[in-house]
Amino acid sequence: MAKSYTREEVLARVRKEIDAGRPVVAVGAGTGISAKFAERGGADLVGVYNSGKYRMDGHGSLAGLMPYGDANGIVLELGARTVAPVVKEAPLIAGICGSDPTRDMDSFLRQLRELNFSGVMNFPTVGLIDADSKFRQELEDTGMGYDRELATLALAGELGFFTMGYAFRPEEGAMVGAAGLDVVIAHMGLTRGGSIGSQLAEGSPLEEAAARVNAIAAAARAEKPDIILFAHGGAIAFPDDTQYIYEHTDAVGFLGASSVERLPVEKPLQEATAAFKAKRLPGRPG
Repeated sequence: MAKSYTREEVLARVRKEIDAGRPVVAVGAGTGISAKFAERGGADLVGVYNSGKYRMDGHGSLAGLMPYGDANGIVLELGARTVAPVVKEAPLIAGICGSDPTRDMDSFLRQLRELNFSGVMNFPTVGLIDADSKFRQELEDTGMGYDRELATLALAGELGFFTMGYAFRPEEGAMVGAAGLDVVIAHMGLTRGGSIGSQLAEGSPLEEAAARVNAIAAAARAEKPDIILFAHGGAIAFPDDTQYIYEHTDAVGFLGASSVERLPVEKPLQEATAAFKAKRLPGRPG
């Protein structure tokens, strides 16, 4: 069963890896087998959130932003019955819909603590919706916006959780820093590659991603100089991509979801099935 850690204990684990010159790898897990073998591969943090379920059910990760299920209910169920029972040492991070107006967030966060979650991050997040769109503005105007998500993460920090905030633009990076979160995750958009990856991100240069990561980091650090920087998504999909980001930004970690649990299994599963199907029954035509 997954262990529960204090914020200080998670921070100590993270800083130990950074000081040793090793990147911090956070892995999104939508199945128990993803969580089990990601941890065996060295995952430092294991994230549990609704997109993981949809992704490993064969759907695009952005299903997590659509009204297909109760995002916070999925976290409770997926964490309690699927991921927590198979994780041994890595701290569990809950991806929460902090703007959910139907839940008392203080009570919800305490439920997460009872399930041995040690940290939280904002997913699903309205940050993925274009900031200048009418829909995003109306979410913000009616109390279901990005600022509400960060207020929930800040509350989680007060309750002793390790906190990570997705930021999509420098303005949001500044908000993550001002909220006092432990980590800002520079989110480059839906991950490219595979059967349900982003077509928009295909061909997107890593140089552009690095510049965006740096801009978000600078804005966050203007508010909180010691905030830790991770990167995620878009053109940053494979191990060599992360190496480029480490060399051209101050990022010290990567949050991989599709990159770790979807992309590595799509082709091998297809090839394994095809190999079995290629065998012949003896004594029959063909």
